[in-house]
Amino acid sequence: MYQGSITSAEQHRTAGSESPPAGRSPLGTLAYLALVVVPFVALAYPVATVALLTGTVALAVLSRSVLRTLRRRSGRVQTLTLPGLGTVEYRITTN
Repeated sequence: MYQGSITSAEQHRTAGSESPPAGRSPLGTLAYLALVVVPFVALAYPVATVALLTGTVALAVLSRSVLRTLRRRSGRVQTLTLPGLGTVEYRITTN
């Protein structure tokens, strides 16, 4: 019969039982995966890729146009006539 001393659990740990080193973040892994997969998807679906790029450019141009218009009208009283209802006055302000 073995009669050894009673030791704590910390003393029985082996060298390989320590926690693993910090890994990569999930966001970084997804970004890397996207960078690898996106070229293949773009080559597989060229029409969808062109449509997506065209839509992105159109959205950027439209947003710049809207922002430019809002800046130009900022602070001035504008009127909008609604036939049969009356006239609405509004002012666009920025902080």
